[in-house]
Amino acid sequence: MQAILRNRTLLWVFFGLALFNVFLNNHNTSLWDEDEAAYAGFAHVMRTTGNWVVPDFLWSEPHRKTPLHFWAIAGSYWLFGENEFAVRFPSALSVVLTCLTLYWLGREVFGREVTLGAALLMACSILLPNLGKISVTDALLTFFETVAALAIIRHYERPSWRWAGLLWAAVALGVLVKGPPILILTFGMMGLLVLFHPKRWRFVSLHPWLGLPLALLPLWLWGRAAWLSDGGVYIRWMIDWYILKRASGGVAFGQWGPPGYFLLVFFISFLPWAVFFPKAIGRFFRRAVRWQPEPTYLYLGVWFVAGWFLYELIPSKLPSYAMGAYAGFALLLSQTILDTESEGFVQTTDLRVGQWLLLIFTLLIGVGLIVGASLLLDAWGIGMAVITAVFWTGLGLVAWQAYRRGALERGIKASALQVLLFVFFAWLLIVPSFEQPRGATKRIAQSIASESTKDTEVVMARPFYPSLPFYLTQVPRHYRGLAHADFAQVFDLYARPQKTVLIFDAPKYQEFLDGLAERQQVPPQHTRIISGWMADMGKLIDYTLVYNYPPAN
Repeated sequence: MQAILRNRTLLWVFFGLALFNVFLNNHNTSLWDEDEAAYAGFAHVMRTTGNWVVPDFLWSEPHRKTPLHFWAIAGSYWLFGENEFAVRFPSALSVVLTCLTLYWLGREVFGREVTLGAALLMACSILLPNLGKISVTDALLTFFETVAALAIIRHYERPSWRWAGLLWAAVALGVLVKGPPILILTFGMMGLLVLFHPKRWRFVSLHPWLGLPLALLPLWLWGRAAWLSDGGVYIRWMIDWYILKRASGGVAFGQWGPPGYFLLVFFISFLPWAVFFPKAIGRFFRRAVRWQPEPTYLYLGVWFVAGWFLYELIPSKLPSYAMGAYAGFALLLSQTILDTESEGFVQTTDLRVGQWLLLIFTLLIGVGLIVGASLLLDAWGIGMAVITAVFWTGLGLVAWQAYRRGALERGIKASALQVLLFVFFAWLLIVPSFEQPRGATKRIAQSIASESTKDTEVVMARPFYPSLPFYLTQVPRHYRGLAHADFAQVFDLYARPQKTVLIFDAPKYQEFLDGLAERQQVPPQHTRIISGWMADMGKLIDYTLVYNYPPAN
């Protein structure tokens, strides 16, 4: 890898393609339900109502969080307008900044080549770049967690007010993104360094008794404003949903996983570098878990425990929960690759195991792409999946053969291209191939826009998912969403003189027809059916638009 890191042209090619991937098709992919669409809706409502403290949007209550990510999306709207690119821009930018921050803050401690290699590995991984393509809170949180972790490490190496200030600034912004996770990371790391670092009392010069209250002040100011806005309803809900429920061992939305879940997530995310994964783990335990661990491995150890291992112990799990340790894993892998290179590529047992893991998982993912596409997509989508699988598998086999023969540099180049082209083809070919059925909510809004005037009201006859009301705000049309218990209103709304469009799924539409028959009313004369997926991927659903007037087209 040293030859790659010293070749500026090649580095620019790899980092340039990674940067291109992060922004590729972000403007042309409809919003994903439920989280991304809910966040887009929160930002829209904040801009239109002026209520910046309590997130609110139809059918989005479980996705409410502390507001910084929503503020960032609203700011992006101001720059780019209300569109998909703007919704995703803060997350995409956070991915880029995370890679830059790792190199900029980590090189003095871990070395220039190790941190540059780690930044390359993060850019050429699977999970982090894709977090920049779906606007969830995790990319922005990962950025602040990476800043906080590196600020602590830099301070323990050479105490300075600037590192303490950077730490508490990152904590202040991190808690406004997603609450407690950044506190768990920072205080977990500081507590473990107090126990195990030979200069443990450098913790004192971080001034947590001053820094923590200052860091929590913006959160308190926002919380107080939110409390005054609704009498404390939202703040009490957040404490119960995000803290008490999880602390008591509760699982949200069925998001459960066994211990070892996040280790598997890291392994798959860094799969092209799986050759070095067993060696990296073994090297870490040999150098970190001992009486006097090497300094850099001690830092990585406390980083892993606070940012990763603690999450293995809780039942509620999602792949992004342990992203606070992602940069640390990249550093460990980069150090292992460079050490392997400097020691001479000897075919040790752990490297052989890594080679077979690379081969097995490369083939599994390649086959899984084709099988999954055959179950979900049309002929065009299957063809795009086959193209992606061929490049993925072919480059994986090239890398595997190179590692088997001891051609380390060739293997590393093939591994980098494997994941970069995988992400490239996935977002250039596969995702667009099922945009038509997946973007049903956007097509519904566009159809209504072309067939109605602005004084028309849209009534969603049952709870759907947040992307539908969001796209209706972009048309724009006034809308309302009915709960299941409110369905009786539908018949009055349909019969009124005001222009109305009602949206049904198949069961509710049949119930509507049955109700009209009971009332001896004429079945609707003006309807349109739009088929697609909502959040229930793989299940094609018919959505019926019923007009109580002759539509324009």
